[in-house]
Amino acid sequence: MNPTTIPAAFGIFDTELNLDPAERDKAMKRHQDITDVLTKAGIAASTFLQGSFARKTMPKPLKDVDMVIVLREEFRQAWFGAGKGGPAAAMARLRREIEKHWPDARFDVTDAPAHALQITFPDCTFTVDLVPAFADVDGGEDVFIADRELDRWERSNTRTLRRVVVERNQATDGVFVHQVRMGKAFKSDKPELQGLCGLVIESLCYDAIIKRLAHASAMVAFFEHAADAVMGKVMDPTGVDDLAAEWTLSDRTTYSKAFATAAARGREALDLTADGEHEAAVEIWHSVFGDPFPAPSPQTAAQTLTGLTAGSITSTGRSVSSRRGTQPNRPARSWRSR
Repeated sequence: MNPTTIPAAFGIFDTELNLDPAERDKAMKRHQDITDVLTKAGIAASTFLQGSFARKTMPKPLKDVDMVIVLREEFRQAWFGAGKGGPAAAMARLRREIEKHWPDARFDVTDAPAHALQITFPDCTFTVDLVPAFADVDGGEDVFIADRELDRWERSNTRTLRRVVVERNQATDGVFVHQVRMGKAFKSDKPELQGLCGLVIESLCYDAIIKRLAHASAMVAFFEHAADAVMGKVMDPTGVDDLAAEWTLSDRTTYSKAFATAAARGREALDLTADGEHEAAVEIWHSVFGDPFPAPSPQTAAQTLTGLTAGSITSTGRSVSSRRGTQPNRPARSWRSR
């Protein structure tokens, strides 16, 4: 059944982006099982989830689950510091314990991340990345995470990032994380935006969506903000890292154009919705997000004639009675010879 209202269409879109409940539950169970194994082995003081799965901003499919393993203090003297091989030793120790309990597990199959030991389980469609870390001896939320490539431990504010996203989600009555998923779905549909990481989208949404907004209005706010913001610094939600530091002017221009085009179409869709042209607005949003967003019912001949008489043509080529499509129809005289 094709949606006939914008809220209904965005509701379907939102549902389409949700992680599979069975996979999500399995990921949580595997997280708990690994925590139990590493705690009983005397390696982990505690664990916590990080990344978009932890922040609930990951659209389907579930690809990876990031676990931070806060190591017991007894390992600090041997492993902490630069140039001692500590990060590699920590990952090797984690691997031995995982192999004891999951003999069929494989490691670093598709990637060997600098900060994590990647685990592929035969019974899971997602990978689990174990990130060794030490607590900050001065207290606070930060941890020091392993970097096996540079052989050092790096300060990470991943807990702060998760906290501020939770707070923003609460400030928007729980819609923020859903709207971030929509922003990420938009990026996935646009080849010219593949150079952007998911955290960039999350950060742009964080700056643009500060209160509860309907999904359509939130997306327009996101697109309009992003079109300008990508030309300068793009700070992560904690305000610490500039995620755009290495972008070229060409990158920025390409990204800005993609967001500006989406903003213009989104604004057109809002105008058409206000004029009661819901199916035309649904069609425009479908053009913005691609297949995850539902398509409208085909336009009938009668609707086409009505729009052609005195209405306008939308950016997707649909005839509407509203005058707020991108191409107004102006009745013209029939041609006649002199």
